[in-house]
Parts: sequence; structure tokens; C-alpha cells
Amino acid sequence: MLFANHEPMGIALLGLNGKDQPMMEMFLKRHWSTQCIVVPDHLAKLCILDLDGIEGNRLLQRQQSEYNQRPLIVLSVHDMSIVGVRVLRKPLRTELLKETIDVCRSEILQDRIRIEKAQSESERIIRVLPSTGPVKQRGIASEWQFQSSGENKRRLSVPSAASQARIIESTCGKSNKKEEKQPLITNKSYFYNHESNLQLILKSAIETSRSNRKPAHLVFQDGKSITILPNANQCLNAISDSKLKPRCLLKLSAEQVKVVSSDYSESQLMMSCDDNPQPLDALLWKVSLWSSRGRLPIGTVEDVNIGIRKWPNLTRMLAIPEFIRIAALWSKNPISLTKTAELLRIETGYIYAFFSACHAMDLIQFHSSYKQNSNQKDPISKKLAKTGFLRRILTRLQSM
Repeated sequence: MLFANHEPMGIALLGLNGKDQPMMEMFLKRHWSTQCIVVPDHLAKLCILDLDGIEGNRLLQRQQSEYNQRPLIVLSVHDMSIVGVRVLRKPLRTELLKETIDVCRSEILQDRIRIEKAQSESERIIRVLPSTGPVKQRGIASEWQFQSSGENKRRLSVPSAASQARIIESTCGKSNKKEEKQPLITNKSYFYNHESNLQLILKSAIETSRSNRKPAHLVFQDGKSITILPNANQCLNAISDSKLKPRCLLKLSAEQVKVVSSDYSESQLMMSCDDNPQPLDALLWKVSLWSSRGRLPIGTVEDVNIGIRKWPNLTRMLAIPEFIRIAALWSKNPISLTKTAELLRIETGYIYAFFSACHAMDLIQFHSSYKQNSNQKDPISKKLAKTGFLRRILTRLQSM
């Protein structure tokens, strides 16, 4: 993932000791040999900080005060939560670290694209305006002002805390702490009917279109439409996110949203449409999050152990940092929703939203077996513990 000028992204490594520093550099070189490079702190676009070092807290305060708009990944043996910072607990899992860096790189790239697009648009407007006077030669001072204005544009393009809060509320709902006196299964506010809204209609249309290998249109009553391109695994969405989001909360019928098969090829549809194509999976993922808003699909049982078949591609999907922690846990060891909240110490809204999105993508894998309580011992194990080594081997062979 290179920038438009084909320059690799700079990463600063701070607080790492003499043993961990070369290991981290080797890790970066192995996975992003041409896309990333280790640079000094003031040149970096992303920073990885070890908080457990002697100067860990001082380095963290400096990052938050001087580089508060730059993505920061903090490593620590302690379980903590820092506002605006992605915290990874040691010992590090390679897949989790890689996924976190990929998410940060994706955010930085999107930020860079927005800046370059805004700059190119402003330059285009300036070129068509008539010249009102002689052009002054740019000196050192004017060059500094030009760079400063570019930096201000970057700061303006970074989502504010209020914007981030709105994104989290629209996907994971408001603070969703379960009352101990009221079980989840009896509280209807924790569930939503995924079989009577846009989520199911969109998913069914995608499956039918892929089965027929023909494009299809989702046409709404107001004339807005979403075109599904199954072979390219893309869609042409003529509805903005601000207008699509409310539709995810409505109960829709077949009369309100019609699925129409297209007679045109995918190339013809793409050439005749002004909308930029986007991945089908990303659209279904986004619609599922907006439909869920931190709730579970009706019929979900909270005490069944679950896992995920594979990692969702969070680098190109609407994601919250907590999703990475949940995905890492579920991919490693099947566990129930209740235990997930207790182990990760996060609000249930994040867990329910991630489950709902993965469930819509058919990534959830249910496990019927429950984990045995650690203080309950298997009676067979008790019996074998009293026997000798050879006796245990013979017993094991007889049971095979």
C-alpha cells in the first residue's frame, strides 16, 4: 500500500529495548518490505510504542501532545484502555499485530487520498479563475506557508471525537451494559429482526445474483437503486451512506424494495454509471452493522461457544478497533458471547455488532460443546490418576 508518489509509509518504533527493536524491524520488513520503512519519530505516519519501558509514560505523553492526529499503537503487558489509542496486550500475537497495522495503514491511506483530492480540486478551481495581478515568485516564507496550509488540511480531514462517537453509536449502539438481574434472553432490546429488513433483502439478492451469475438491481420506492455485479464482486451504490443508514432500521417488504435482474453485462453497467464501484462484502458488512446497532439477531443464544471461520477483511470494511480484539479471540479459541465480554472487558454492544456482521457474512461457526469448568474434574481422569504409568497406557489403548 504505497502513497500516490510511490513512497513507503514511515513507521516510528519507540520504547523498544535492544532485543525487541530488531525483531520488530524484521517483522515489518517481512510483511511490508516495500510498503513500510522505519523512520525517526518526526517523519513517521504511524508510531508503535512500548509502554513498559523506562520512559514509556513520558513517550506516550509526548505522542499525545505533539502527534495527537497520528495513529498510535501501544504495547503493554497490562490490560488498559487509552482514548484514541490502539492498545495490544503482551505477549503479542503475530496475526493481531499484523491486522492492527493493516487497519492503521488503511486509515492513513484514506486520509491521504482525501487530502490529495481536496488539493487537486482547489488547484482546478484556481486554474479556471482569471488572474487578477502578476504572480509573485514563491520564496522561502511562502513555501513554508504552503506546507503549513497542507498540514492544516490534513488536520481538518481527520475525524473529530464527535464524529468517531457518531460512527460507534450508529454501528454498536449506545452504552449497552447488561443488567445482572435481567438475563439477556428475556430482554428484547438486545435483539433485532434481521429477517424483515434491508440486511436480509440485500443478502438474498447477492446470493441469487451469484447463483445466476447475472447482475441485479435493488430498486427502492423513491427510485434509488443498488446494482449488484456478482462476477466482479462489486456493487454500484447510488445511495449515500447518510440516506442508506436510516433504511437499515426500517421494516421493509417486497413491494418497497424490488429485486430486478439486469439484461446488461457488468462492463456495460459500470461504463454507464457515474458511481464508483465498491466491494459487495463491504456493503453487506456495513448494512449489517447499521441494522444491528449493537444488538443480536433474533434467536441467538448467548451461552453457545462460537468462533469465526476466517478473519473478515477489516482493512476495507467499516470497523471499530475493538473488532480486532474480538476477531483475534474468536479465531483462536471458540467462546461464548458472555465469556467474551468478561474476558475482553468491553461493552456488549461491540461484541453483538461484530457477531451480527460476521453472522451476515456467514463467518460464524457454532460449537455445540461447552467448556468444562476448571474446578470440575473428569471422573475418568480421577480414576487414571490413581493408577500407574503402564496401567494408564493399557487403558488408553483399550479405549481406542
